[in-house]
Amino acid sequence: MSQPNTNSPSEIVVEGYSPRYAGAAKKLLVVEGGLSNDRDDRGGITKFGVSLRFLAAEGAFDEDGDGKADFDLDMDGDIDGQDIRQLTPANAVFLFYRCFWQRLGIETLPIPAPIGEMVFDQAVNGGVVTSRKLLQRAINSCLMLIPASQCKVGLLKVDGAIGDATIAALRFVLAFPSVGTGGLATCFREAVGERYRAIVRRWPDQQKYLNGWLARADRLGK
Repeated sequence: MSQPNTNSPSEIVVEGYSPRYAGAAKKLLVVEGGLSNDRDDRGGITKFGVSLRFLAAEGAFDEDGDGKADFDLDMDGDIDGQDIRQLTPANAVFLFYRCFWQRLGIETLPIPAPIGEMVFDQAVNGGVVTSRKLLQRAINSCLMLIPASQCKVGLLKVDGAIGDATIAALRFVLAFPSVGTGGLATCFREAVGERYRAIVRRWPDQQKYLNGWLARADRLGK
């Protein structure tokens, strides 16, 4: 998988990625911004949306076979804050593709734009299972808007597993005239907003981030 040789998120051109992924990744880099080292950030030092906690867990693979973790960028034998500081947009795009876009199956499952891009955003922000649960909650919210006499699928178990039941419910909601993609996108934004509020209820010290998080939720899919 080739990576772009650039430090500018606005100039990303990626050979080997689909146009859909390249567009989603470019937009996400703008949302995530650059280096942040806020002591209240539970993920630790972060750059382009890649936190130290995430990089330590996901960056230790050795695809080039040189005996060192590929994301030990300063080659000092561990993955730490210095490696976060050395990250480029190309690194982030590669990690997002490997760890989120592919695992979510955005382009292999029937998840149309912008729903897939919204799920991808939340996977980067909160993890793959969290983003799948948000999708299931949004589908359930849509199903509850449909008269019972016309609803051909049942409410989903919100477990983060995208199986046959979730795919069937997704297809039904997308095809239902009064709901469709727009309705599902609205319900997804609402589910994301509630997730952020729940974080603040659990950890009050995160309150300072809430307005920015809610703005992020409102921009999803737009």
